Amino acid sequence: MRNELDCHRCSHFTVHPNYPYLVVCLEKQQIVSQPREVCKNYVEKTWESLLERLSETGFLYCAECGKPIFNHEELAKHKAELIPLEYFTDEVAYEEAYSAD
Repeated sequence: MRNELDCHRCSHFTVHPNYPYLVVCLEKQQIVSQPREVCKNYVEKTWESLLERLSETGFLYCAECGKPIFNHEELAKHKAELIPLEYFTDEVAYEEAYSAD
């Protein structure tokens, strides 16, 4: 587990659904290919913020295993830094999908 502060511990972090190794900064609206040290927009994610978001949306997403989290018992089994508060949606992902002929 990381001890230093980086993008994964920020409330603005999410992952690209098709390319989970890419971190997306929702605040800056940009892709961060290598999570780095904190920037001026950094807001530390807390356990309370994860629980609050879980109760608001009904689920969270684990960027490590790629599975949804539906309750606080499941949430406790995952690393908080790999659970984004927001789920990134790629509006043009269908253009990268292969068609079935």
